[in-house]
Amino acid sequence: MSEEVLFEEVLRSLRRSRVRTEIVMYLYKIYPQASYPAEISRNTGIDPTNVLGGLRGMGTRFDAANSLLTQGVVEKVEREKATYYRLSKRGKSLIESIQKT
Repeated sequence: MSEEVLFEEVLRSLRRSRVRTEIVMYLYKIYPQASYPAEISRNTGIDPTNVLGGLRGMGTRFDAANSLLTQGVVEKVEREKATYYRLSKRGKSLIESIQKT
């Protein structure tokens, strides 16, 4: 699968989900720092359960195949028994390329 196809899939995923889009934009704003789900929830106003769904998929509402982790837009960072998430380099370049257009 080419990088262009993957880019289009990620764009479609973001267009279809306000939750995923807001998570990505928040993580872009704090890049390169990582954040934990409750903090992402507090800063975006999105319910914590929906934040987790957008990040890693959950049930039928948030398909795991379209999750930010699966698509490589966000990476998981584990520190001292806590899980944090940060925008990946791929995610950062994706957002920057969107902003240029």
